[in-house]
Amino acid sequence: MERDLLIKLGLCLDPYDPASASIADKALRSLRPSAGHNRHDAEHRRRKGQSILKQALVGDQIPDHGIFPGLGDRWPDISGERSAILVPKKHFERITEKIVRGIIYVEDGRLVQQPYKIEFFVFADDATNPWMAAFDRCGKVYAREPGIVVRRVVAEDDGLTSLFEVKFWRQFKTYASVTADGDADTLSADG
Repeated sequence: MERDLLIKLGLCLDPYDPASASIADKALRSLRPSAGHNRHDAEHRRRKGQSILKQALVGDQIPDHGIFPGLGDRWPDISGERSAILVPKKHFERITEKIVRGIIYVEDGRLVQQPYKIEFFVFADDATNPWMAAFDRCGKVYAREPGIVVRRVVAEDDGLTSLFEVKFWRQFKTYASVTADGDADTLSADG
């Protein structure tokens, strides 16, 4: 899933932005049969490229809604037929959840288990994001630049209830919350 996501996002990212140029190049290379290490690898790359092209939307097929914020049309002034790559919402959810779980484990030595849950969110822009003030006021930053910058706000009462903003290659963001459904006493600590 992560490899598929990286390839599809690489085709959507700005290839001229220094934060994402290497990802865009890597995505294109992964679909180029001539970059294959052997015949089998070359064939795999060819089939993967064909699969992505079959799923792509072109011209009028592209809806005016459902486009992930930050991954819209990169070059609206260039004439010609537009194309769009379909990326399942589940891919965004899973990579965000993996990052959230990883930060909590590394920073706090804790696992996110029942009664806690991770929920995924997308906001159209920062102006509509009700969490922005909390991130700006007291968000802690975790960065693996240029690829990922995360801001986290943690509730003082249990040290696990959190809000997360995950920014990918300075171009798009996902959000997550970690909240408890019930009694927090069943949370386990690792270590």
